[in-house]
Amino acid sequence: MNKKDLALPKYQMVKDYVLSQIENKEFTKDDRIPSESEFSKLLDVSSITVRKALSELVNEGVIYRVRGKGSFVASQAAVSEKTSNLVAFVISGIDLYDSSYMQIMRGIQSFLGQHGCKLIIEFVENDFEQERELILGLIQTELRGLLIYSSDPEAAKGYLGEIRKKSIPFVMLDRSPSGYPVNVVTCNNHDGAYEAVEYLIQQGHRRIGFAAYDYHLSPEVDRYNGYCNAMSNASIPIPDALLFLDKELDYAALVSLIQDGELTALFCANDKRALEVIEQLTALDIRIPEQVSLMGFDDFESSKFAKVALSTVKQYFDVLGYESAKLLFEITEGSSYGNKKVMLPTSLVIRDTIKSVIG
Repeated sequence: MNKKDLALPKYQMVKDYVLSQIENKEFTKDDRIPSESEFSKLLDVSSITVRKALSELVNEGVIYRVRGKGSFVASQAAVSEKTSNLVAFVISGIDLYDSSYMQIMRGIQSFLGQHGCKLIIEFVENDFEQERELILGLIQTELRGLLIYSSDPEAAKGYLGEIRKKSIPFVMLDRSPSGYPVNVVTCNNHDGAYEAVEYLIQQGHRRIGFAAYDYHLSPEVDRYNGYCNAMSNASIPIPDALLFLDKELDYAALVSLIQDGELTALFCANDKRALEVIEQLTALDIRIPEQVSLMGFDDFESSKFAKVALSTVKQYFDVLGYESAKLLFEITEGSSYGNKKVMLPTSLVIRDTIKSVIG
């Protein structure tokens, strides 16, 4: 065994040995290959390791099993057409070490690790042009597929067309372009927001504002619609003054509304905005939740440690990553057809930023 072999996972060594024997025609179509115990002795690995390797080769169509007789070579074509085991995850965001990004990556790696695939992570600092150039470069290489967390899904339509021309499977995470069918995995943004606003209403709030962060992104539009529908179904009007849809929040206007009693609660489109609001309002001597209740969306790791522990809508980022990789794998295996939009559930997390105003 050489040094390169030692660096490989043991089950991968077993797989590579079988594949090399097939390529060298030591094993040919319908030949029986050694049993688990024979491989264990031959390659000095455990039977569990051999079993994992052979299971993957069965899933990849390289070998087939006959009960009571053993494992056999499927066909030479199955080996030559073997798909690359490399998956690229392109993430365009603010900070690579954001806890939500790290959870997504863990979820992706958790699934891919079970299926013998390797993950390449490419991070772009919220720069769409770099994102586009990176994607166009990646599709020139041998990839099993792409996972994409885009900073601007609408602009991404251009390079998505190029990916399709190359017939490379891809799945978008969290956000997707409007009017352009793609495979996407996201949380149920509308219903999560609806539940959050409904809770505020149950606590007696009627003058509830909405604060966006990146309103051009599809998740925020869905959260805004959830807010509007919860208000509408409770027969509560929404004055324009309570809507803060710009990237720069007008704190002077917000403070004035709070002090005049025109706004008693604020639903923020994400925790980034909500945490910023906590910092800014406390610096301006606005007491949370005594003067205004706050609700976020995401449940970042830092949210529970804010000056006032943030009530929020939790989305499960590790599940988002896992399900995205799973969907990509289904596409590459041919077990998924058409374009799927997978929506994951959310849950309400109540901490210290909400005060009941009933009575």
